[in-house]
Amino acid sequence: MVDFNTYRTSGWKRAGYVAVLYVLLALMFTGLGMLLAPPSAEVGGTRPGATIPDHLLELGAFGLILGAGSMVIYGREGLPLVFLTPALTVSLDIDHIPAYLGYAETIRPAHSLVFALAALAVTAITIKAVDMELVVASAFMGHMAVDTGLFAPFSPLTFQYFQLDPYRPVFALGAVICAVAAGVVFRMRRSELDSGGGRRIG
Repeated sequence: MVDFNTYRTSGWKRAGYVAVLYVLLALMFTGLGMLLAPPSAEVGGTRPGATIPDHLLELGAFGLILGAGSMVIYGREGLPLVFLTPALTVSLDIDHIPAYLGYAETIRPAHSLVFALAALAVTAITIKAVDMELVVASAFMGHMAVDTGLFAPFSPLTFQYFQLDPYRPVFALGAVICAVAAGVVFRMRRSELDSGGGRRIG
């Protein structure tokens, strides 16, 4: 059984669990948005199909930069973050799937601060590793820094829309700070384990 309460668990396993939890939570918020939103909130269209690959590439590239930034401080054991951070950054767009399948939904139901807090809480409770919580925060903010247009910051509690663009620099700065902090936190924790005779993450 995986012991999430220590930093001895394989970094790849921890990254895999975080990715699965994040996607499941994004799908849950997507469903809640469809169930709870009034018809007046089901507005707007989807991104033109021709622009999707470029947008996903932008998201993945920024996520890769964030993950690499963590790894620089993390050390060689931070390689999973080079894959996890861009994966999380891109996977938030899974909340667009119903619209592309022809179902009415709100704009970006999982692109909300409520989702971010829920993702952090679930990660904290299950993984119990601050560095992974910081990676989740970095990936979420990294996604928001790349996006433009409308979003509902408190979905599914309320579906009032705001323009995202003015907040993009704040999200970008937050994403970078959290990515660096993830590396610092892990390195400090690893040093504590090593000084106490603990085994490094494999």
